[in-house]
Amino acid sequence: MIEWLALGLATVSLLVVIILWRSLGRVRSAAKEEREQLLGKVESLRRQLVEMHSGTIGMGQRLQAMEGLVNRLQDNQQELSLQDPERKLYSRAAKMVELGADIEELMAECELPKAEAELLISLRKGRP
Repeated sequence: MIEWLALGLATVSLLVVIILWRSLGRVRSAAKEEREQLLGKVESLRRQLVEMHSGTIGMGQRLQAMEGLVNRLQDNQQELSLQDPERKLYSRAAKMVELGADIEELMAECELPKAEAELLISLRKGRP
């Protein structure tokens, strides 16, 4: 009787081990599948990061090019303003108006006709 009881316990134990082994296999398969999905997501995010990095580098290069262009344009503008003596006169006249010069002073100092001096004063005084 004890032998039968021991044999029964051994059989039940064996069945429990088999059931647990199968459950462990299913858990292991599910974990492996989830791992594969996560690795795929990581790879996708890595590719997106590489694309964003490349785009950022390209944007930085374009910004540097634009900054160089702006600097060259500013230099050209400054050269042109220095080369144009008439522009110098108008710049000086505008500065004089800002400092409070009247029509007669503008006409005398900058050799402007009266109409231009009046126009310059009215334009400058109209600004806030």
